[in-house]
Amino acid sequence: MPVPGHKLLLLTFAALICLPSAASAQSTRDRGRDDRRDRTIRFSIERRDRVPDREVTMSVGAYRSQDDDTNLPMASLRTDWRLRRWLRSELGASYAIGSIDQPGGGLIAPPPQTLQIASATFGIRAELPTQFIRPFIGVAAGLAYRNEENGTSYVRTTMAFPAGLRFVLSDRVSLRAEARFRFDQRRTGGEAVGVEQTGGLSVVF
Repeated sequence: MPVPGHKLLLLTFAALICLPSAASAQSTRDRGRDDRRDRTIRFSIERRDRVPDREVTMSVGAYRSQDDDTNLPMASLRTDWRLRRWLRSELGASYAIGSIDQPGGGLIAPPPQTLQIASATFGIRAELPTQFIRPFIGVAAGLAYRNEENGTSYVRTTMAFPAGLRFVLSDRVSLRAEARFRFDQRRTGGEAVGVEQTGGLSVVF
């Protein structure tokens, strides 16, 4: 049955009125979905920047003491937490052992003696958060232990100033090269100056 002309005109007019409303509703739903997605992304980024990630670094190298003028093989283990995007706290320990020459004025030099040096420190480190290579500097304080073969051993305070580079391999793994300048208090007063030169592997956990 043919539709009268005036009814067809009314139906067409109603469709034209409803079409913008439907398009507007769809657009509103799309904007709402995009806003929720953007909020989720922002929350994830903020949460990642806010929650401190933990990292452990195992390094090996040499400790050079100004007093003994020799390089002692050493190893260190350090754990740090992110406080800010560019700032980290650090807890670490190091241990070095080797032989040093004893002073002597005779024709026959005395045999070398074994020397052990250890430290435990806590500090903070500022790190430039670039993508692949991250330079850093820091400061730490703690205790240093020195034990010589002749029975001389003591514990004194120490200050350390690390500086180095981190080479990012992935989100969880990086390489770390560091020089850590140490100022250990002597048993009789003054400071024993030394430097730890190490390279190691850092893993986020």
